[in-house]
Amino acid sequence: MLDDQRLIISRNIPIEIGALFIVVALIAAGFAIWGYRTGGARGERILRLTAGVLSGLGLIVAGYIAYKTQIAEGTFQCVGGGGGCELVEKSKYANFLGVHMSIWGLIGYLTILGATIWKGDNARLAAFGLSLFGFAVSLVLRYLELWQIHAACQWCWASAVLMTMLLVVNGCRLVGYYGIDDSDDGSVLADEAEPNPAA
Repeated sequence: MLDDQRLIISRNIPIEIGALFIVVALIAAGFAIWGYRTGGARGERILRLTAGVLSGLGLIVAGYIAYKTQIAEGTFQCVGGGGGCELVEKSKYANFLGVHMSIWGLIGYLTILGATIWKGDNARLAAFGLSLFGFAVSLVLRYLELWQIHAACQWCWASAVLMTMLLVVNGCRLVGYYGIDDSDDGSVLADEAEPNPAA
């Protein structure tokens, strides 16, 4: 039943690229488990750093797609050749409400990064909710690629892997740390709150 879709994936995504996707997912899953099991401020910091790195990688991928499709001249090629990226880019599903999907991706990764930088339950809920929405959008887009466009874009699949792992990491952050009182609202790289000089 899924033979056609498997053929599309194998034709457009070389095994080396697929292996890279798996490695990135396993590393992110390892950090998610580590952060969840560590507990305390250090555990959540691990999860926030992991989500920050994944969001940064997502911005690079979405930014590259946006540059190649919206700014640079010429065809949009997949790594190692193949016409999947070009077919997906030329499809009617490449834009939503007149805006290219890569721009929506940039907005999505930026908002998740923003929710990752800040602490507190609202930030945890926002990061998880945004990641869940991004994951759902990724599922719809992968369905459209395989069943409607009949092509697979490597860069789009890379973004889907990153968004999936963001959902896992932010899910661990929400489940493991929701309700924990944060004494500071520092950045993701801050270890402790800045001392109050007036105290």
